[in-house]
Amino acid sequence: MFRDLYKQSGKCKIELQEERRCRLLEEQKRRRMILQDSQRDILTYKVIESSKINSKQLQDAYGSTYSVQLSEWLRESPENLCDWVMVPCPKGQRCLIVAENGRTEMYTKSGRRRMTFRTLLPGDNGPRSNKMCTILDCIFSDDKNAFYVLDAIVYGNQELVHCEAQFRFFWLRSKFDECPDLHDYSVLNEKPLKFLERFDAERIANVTEALQRYPFWPDNNPELDGWLFYHKESSYTCGSTPLVGWLFTFMIPDVLGIPVNQSYEKPSNYIEPISFMEEFDEKLANIRRKQRRKSYNPGEMEILESCDTEREQPGETANNDLLSTECILEIDKPVERFLCD
Repeated sequence: MFRDLYKQSGKCKIELQEERRCRLLEEQKRRRMILQDSQRDILTYKVIESSKINSKQLQDAYGSTYSVQLSEWLRESPENLCDWVMVPCPKGQRCLIVAENGRTEMYTKSGRRRMTFRTLLPGDNGPRSNKMCTILDCIFSDDKNAFYVLDAIVYGNQELVHCEAQFRFFWLRSKFDECPDLHDYSVLNEKPLKFLERFDAERIANVTEALQRYPFWPDNNPELDGWLFYHKESSYTCGSTPLVGWLFTFMIPDVLGIPVNQSYEKPSNYIEPISFMEEFDEKLANIRRKQRRKSYNPGEMEILESCDTEREQPGETANNDLLSTECILEIDKPVERFLCD
């Protein structure tokens, strides 16, 4: 009896997610038309001091705050999978990097500045670096000491927030092709920037080949965490959005019906996708509630966030060792986990 109610609840969430996608796509299209009509000029970004210790906010010239785009679980195969792009995500720390005034800075998803370094990005390097700005959405791999680039918010003063995902990806790819030295370490590029592959779900042969690849990167370094799914027509949303989905690799056969390499093993507590998602979220929410009851300790927060991974989810997370979740930055997991502190 209760199992049937549980299944029905999961079905309602799936239907609501699809409805929200449709509404959001229409709203984003409307906003793009308004911006085109008003011929809005591209801006510069500002760093605003926050009330949080060592915390800052990135804002455009109009006062809009930039923050990391957060995904939701991809609860079922979209009505038209061909409208989506898949991006493999390495384990690491989700962050924004900002190149401006002749330097590049890394900010965590909650706005804390982690490090300052040099890169060849517009805003850090070049004759007009003091007049340029670039903001990229990345995953930092400590093992590789490199940033893996997911998306772009601003590139060389060109704001891309309101552009469709497929255009943002094309733009990024072309910029990295123009400056291949971004991929390598040098005195002027202290942290290599790696452009992550994109797989158009319309080209199913390429997707199938990618999912059979193991390890995904040479020597399994970095280790594949999971996959982000971007709707091709989606704008960059500062915050959570149903237009970006997440799945661990072992979940893809059950959700999308596409086989993966058998080396991507399912955790022992995995039965089927929806119940796994619900259990995962519930356990993580309990962990967060316990942490909020504790007195605020800036030192502990710094340690926690430095371990934070793309999503609080990665490989180890999938194992049921949810406590280690807090020590991995994440990029996939559902809404609540990706909200800023």
